[in-house]
Amino acid sequence: MEEVFDVIVLGLGANGSSALYHLSGTGKKVAGIDRFTPPHAFGSSHGQSRIIRQAYYEDPVYVPFLKEAYRCWSEIESVSGKQLFLKTGGLMLGKEDAAVVTGARLSAETHGIAYEYLSFSELQKRFPALNPPSHTVGVLEKEAGILFPEKCITTFLEQAQKNGVSLRYEEMVLNIIPQDDKIELITSKGKYHTEKLIISAGAWAGSLAAGIGLHLPLTIARQALYWLTNRNSRSQPYFLPQNLPVYIWEYLPGKMFYGFPDLGAGIKIAYHHAGQPVKPDELTQKVSPQEIDDIMEIAANYFNMDPAFHSSSVCMYTNTPDSNFIIDYHPEYKNIIIASPCSGHGFKFSSLTGKLLSEMATGEKTTLDISPFSLARPSIW
Repeated sequence: MEEVFDVIVLGLGANGSSALYHLSGTGKKVAGIDRFTPPHAFGSSHGQSRIIRQAYYEDPVYVPFLKEAYRCWSEIESVSGKQLFLKTGGLMLGKEDAAVVTGARLSAETHGIAYEYLSFSELQKRFPALNPPSHTVGVLEKEAGILFPEKCITTFLEQAQKNGVSLRYEEMVLNIIPQDDKIELITSKGKYHTEKLIISAGAWAGSLAAGIGLHLPLTIARQALYWLTNRNSRSQPYFLPQNLPVYIWEYLPGKMFYGFPDLGAGIKIAYHHAGQPVKPDELTQKVSPQEIDDIMEIAANYFNMDPAFHSSSVCMYTNTPDSNFIIDYHPEYKNIIIASPCSGHGFKFSSLTGKLLSEMATGEKTTLDISPFSLARPSIW
């Protein structure tokens, strides 16, 4: 038996779940399909916390998207009555010429984002959790904070389902057959026809796109996350959210770690873009004793704490060659939309990305110009 929908979304992580929420208000007949039961720990949208910030060191082009994403997060919080965001402020740390420092200042000054530039002595005084080298400076953005990814995804899906969206879990897509005016999907559980298809499957987006003739230049990297407790009870209050912002620390040129204050299970800390290649179906949650020792050494060196390992998790970064997103139509099939290879920095945008995908699927003009994320840009080929 074949089922017919106006729009189907494949992959219900950050962007897919948000797309379903926004589509659920359009009057269209919509379904979402995921090979697992979201939120889950097999992809890129888990790990209890994600940073959201506006003084974006990566590129000022993202700042208008971030401002709109903040508004969209506020909207879903209001609609659902759930707190999805905790404001803690955010610190970009490193040498004066570090990319995270200069880039954050550039974005802030380009787009009028309030920030403070903190010297080494000011960092020591205001954030006693930190143990920075004497060359360290900081850019403090007060509006930054924490999103709770599992809660965000659950909320998007709950609201979408309330509005009539059909959710299909534990269902694997076996074949996508594009046709002139519709798309046929064959899954492990049935057959579907849809007018529009959104592929937002993260680490599986590449294999799905390849099945319809689009070979995306993506690499997938394993990303380990760690929670460490502090055996020094005297300094423990320094690590609470009211005393320690979220942070990204460029401790050596081009090498960064990032993290979060203690939300109850210790501080969360991880390297940024330091993972090894992985196949998505082979991801495991195992971390090695050497990996734990390495991150413990980072914590002992850069924080005023006596760290103890508490727990870990492993997710994936799906990266483009230029580390920028892909949000675009299939070059041949304009009723297929590709999204969500986010290069390790996409979750914070997902409240807006889902809205953009909904607009693309319904033929509306997108809220913002998405040409920076085009498949046609030379920098990814």
